[in-house]
Amino acid sequence: MKILFVWTGVTSYMADCWRELASRPGVDLKTVVEKHASGAEFDAAKLFSGLDCTVVEPGGSRDFGGWKPDVIFAVGWRSRTVRAAVLSQNFRQVPKICCFDMPWRTSLRCFAARFVLRRYLRNFAAAFVPGESAARYARWLGFRTVSKGLFSLDVSRFSGRRGDSGFLYIGRDAPEKRLDLLRAAHERYRELGGKWKLEIYGGGRFVQPCDVPAVYAENACLVLTSAFDPWPLVILEATAAGLAVVASDRCGNARELGARVFPFGDAEAAARAMLDAERGAVKPAGPERAARYDCAKWADRVLRIASAPGEEAAT
Repeated sequence: MKILFVWTGVTSYMADCWRELASRPGVDLKTVVEKHASGAEFDAAKLFSGLDCTVVEPGGSRDFGGWKPDVIFAVGWRSRTVRAAVLSQNFRQVPKICCFDMPWRTSLRCFAARFVLRRYLRNFAAAFVPGESAARYARWLGFRTVSKGLFSLDVSRFSGRRGDSGFLYIGRDAPEKRLDLLRAAHERYRELGGKWKLEIYGGGRFVQPCDVPAVYAENACLVLTSAFDPWPLVILEATAAGLAVVASDRCGNARELGARVFPFGDAEAAARAMLDAERGAVKPAGPERAARYDCAKWADRVLRIASAPGEEAAT
């Protein structure tokens, strides 16, 4: 089966997933990745080693010659590279799966998207999303077939790597991550008698993918105070590593992955959840919760979707 992924951003977790998919008998996989600010720090050549992957500038494309996929997985609707592939006359008859993580929100933008994107979304046979919140949005957009489990990773890289103490933030230093609120919550936690340190890996303190498991091994609890975080993969990583997780209710996968959830913007509630984590009242969900998101199961899902686009949802 010939499968094409058209993606945005250089990410290690997708590289691991694609490598697993490409290893399956009978699969001819090609990927096109448009560069994105997120992930620009990574060495694309190293991450995508062994894959038939082309990294392009925004709006770039690839000439496939006579090669034509049996199915296309395309991420979202904003990228010019993605839109060009979806709307290409060469691929007009090829079934396409729309991949996205945008969650349902009560907003004019979410409501209007159903109508603004209608013509573009008609090119797709189904949607492939990470979890329930995005699945709800996919149904609002008009998709009848929606598969969950879009984001996965090599769970074995993180298994059994939990530290005995310490809070961790790992990710981008972006406004929506609200690191100011995270620091305020930790300060309040210390005022309440908490003893654990807070390690922040973001912005100037960058970690290469190969070093990420070791970072989890040094800490006991991941904390996210995000204002907007559709499906933060770090919660999955932390869960696979056996860490407890404290996260705002704006993190789309927090409840699905067994995190302790607090209302966004409430530093007091976050601080008290952190205190509970130190006292052992916030339990790790455990690697078994993360197991369904392993690369091997992801490849199984993709092949089920590809074998009957628009006919069978893989959850």
